[in-house]
Amino acid sequence: MNLKRIFILFISLCFTMIFWCGSASAASYEGKVDGGSGSTINGWAWDASAPDSPVDVTLSVIKVPDQSVAFTNTFTADQYRQDLENCGKGNGKHSFAITVDWSSLEDTEYKIQVTAGGTPLSGSLYYLSGTYSQTPSSISSLTSNGQATYLGSFKTTAYCPCRACSEGWGRHTATGTIASSNHTVAVDPRVIPYGSKLLINGVVYTAEDKGGAVRGNHIDIFFDTHGETRMYGTQSADVYLLS
Repeated sequence: MNLKRIFILFISLCFTMIFWCGSASAASYEGKVDGGSGSTINGWAWDASAPDSPVDVTLSVIKVPDQSVAFTNTFTADQYRQDLENCGKGNGKHSFAITVDWSSLEDTEYKIQVTAGGTPLSGSLYYLSGTYSQTPSSISSLTSNGQATYLGSFKTTAYCPCRACSEGWGRHTATGTIASSNHTVAVDPRVIPYGSKLLINGVVYTAEDKGGAVRGNHIDIFFDTHGETRMYGTQSADVYLLS
C-alpha cells in the first residue's frame, strides 16, 4: 500500500471519528415547568445525552400585554427529586425551584418561560396578582363563553420586513395587506385559513401571510425590527381560534 493511499485512509478515519463523536455528544434537552407557588417557579430539565449532568436553564418573565421581557436569569437545575430518578431521568438531580420577586415588577399579567439550551420546556404558566394558571386570563374568560377554540400547541417563530426575513416582500403579505406588529402572522393556510383571528400569548393576531418554511402547526409572528425577531427566537405557544 503506497503512502498516498495510507494518507487518504487516515483522513477518512479522522472524519468518521469526528462525525461519530459529534453525533454522540449532541445535546437532547427536555423538561417541564410544573407550576408556581408564592414566589417560586418549579420544574425540571435534563440532557438525555448526559443523563447525570445538571443543565442550566434560563427563566424569562414576559409581560403579556406587550410581550416585552421584564426579567430574565440563568440557573442550574441540580436539585434531587425521587420521581425523576424513578422515571429514568439520570440520577434525579435535575429539578429547579426559581424565586421571582413579583413585588419588584409591574402589576400586570406575565407569561413564564423556561428554556434549556435554547429549547423551551413544556408546560405553560402565567402569573397575575398572586395567582398562577396554565392559561392567560383573557383566554379563560373567552373559552368559558365559547368565544375561543383551542387549536393546540404550535411552534412559533418571528420575522420582520428585512430582506433576510421577507425575501424582498417587505411588509406586503400574501393576502395583499400591509403587515404590522401585534397583528400579522404567517400561517400554513391548509391548517389555518387566511383571515382567522388567533389568540397567541394574550395577543390577537390575524392570519394574513404565509412563508416558505411555515408548514403544519407552525406560525410566524411579524415584528417591526430584526432585533425583535432575534430576541423572540423559537417558542412553543398555545393557539386559540376566536369566533
